[in-house]
Amino acid sequence: MKNEKEEIVYHYCTLEGFLSIIQNSSIWMSDISKSNDCLESIYIRNKIKNRIRCELEGDSENLHAWQTGDRISGELDDSMLTYVACFSEKMDCLSQWRGYADDGKGISIGFCKRMLESLPKIMHHNLSFSKVIYDEKQQEKYVNKVVEEIFRNMEFKGIGLAGIEWNSNHKDEFAKYKNPSFEEEREWRLILNSYPKWKKIKVGDMSFTEPTFRVSNGRLISYVELSFANAKSNFVKEIWIGPKSKVEMQDIKHALKGDGYYDEVDHYDEKGSILITRSSSSYR
Repeated sequence: MKNEKEEIVYHYCTLEGFLSIIQNSSIWMSDISKSNDCLESIYIRNKIKNRIRCELEGDSENLHAWQTGDRISGELDDSMLTYVACFSEKMDCLSQWRGYADDGKGISIGFCKRMLESLPKIMHHNLSFSKVIYDEKQQEKYVNKVVEEIFRNMEFKGIGLAGIEWNSNHKDEFAKYKNPSFEEEREWRLILNSYPKWKKIKVGDMSFTEPTFRVSNGRLISYVELSFANAKSNFVKEIWIGPKSKVEMQDIKHALKGDGYYDEVDHYDEKGSILITRSSSSYR
């Protein structure tokens, strides 16, 4: 059986989500500000802002200049969205089944990590694929680096302008840091920073579609699709069926065959080009 050492990351989803991904050969990257975690991209930013405020606490004039610049920064950056697709190193994780795969009735799709890592190397700008950092020492090191840079900019550009610029200078990094309480998820993220109006971009054998919107829980959520239609047989590596799922392995195999995932394979089975297996979690 394949394992985590083979450089695979897993996306947990509902059965409906699985069918959408397989049939459309695409993964949705959604606006991170609309996620269930209200501190997404805010968690590490707040640490930085708190440190700056502490450093300037004895100087009310400079503190006011910083806070004014920071407020303007938030207004200017409001149109720039951070789109994220989430994956886990864990192939069969009970908390992931519960939280992201319809309480264990869904599916976990294993994707080729190497292909995801190659995307930022081709696109270069505003795109990253990174392991989420939960370690507080690493977070503190990052906060120190950003704070030092901000104070250098204050010295050369003025406090207000440094406050205006700092958020946009580092926004692409904020989604890489999460509260240590989420560490069990061992998450990796594909992160794209973009305005919600742009043209389709081709990146190697994959592409990012133009942003569009969906409705969820009474909200409009902007999202981008990462299309892998030209790389499906190389990109999808494993399918894990949730511990409470009624789906049969044969159904998965037929769905993959019907949507062309075996077109380049001479002989296919559930232990071949795409591993199809069941969760070993004893969860009912």
